[in-house]
Amino acid sequence: MEINRQQVADVAVVALEGRFDAPAAPEAENAFKECLNDGTTKVLIDLSGVEYISSGGLRVIIMVTKALEKMNGTLKLCGLTPFVSEVFEITNLAKRYEICADVRAGLAAFGVQES
Repeated sequence: MEINRQQVADVAVVALEGRFDAPAAPEAENAFKECLNDGTTKVLIDLSGVEYISSGGLRVIIMVTKALEKMNGTLKLCGLTPFVSEVFEITNLAKRYEICADVRAGLAAFGVQES
């Protein structure tokens, strides 16, 4: 899995690419911990490059959500591929998160206009 992080205003945009499964979960978890340790309270996860997500990937997203909630932070998702979207629907997690079409829409949902 590839993980790319960029800061856009006060939002950490974390783009994931590949399979977000149990073998990839520790690397992703570490990347998100770095964000949170930096004091980031707004995270946008771009899943447009994720072809597959397992319970291991979902666990990481839930872990990040809980950590952000303790910091009064917010996590939003964007770019869900059809398979990933179906997993979020089946698990009822689609109701838990604000899901945006793409990074631009996700940033706008945080009140940030991409330059």
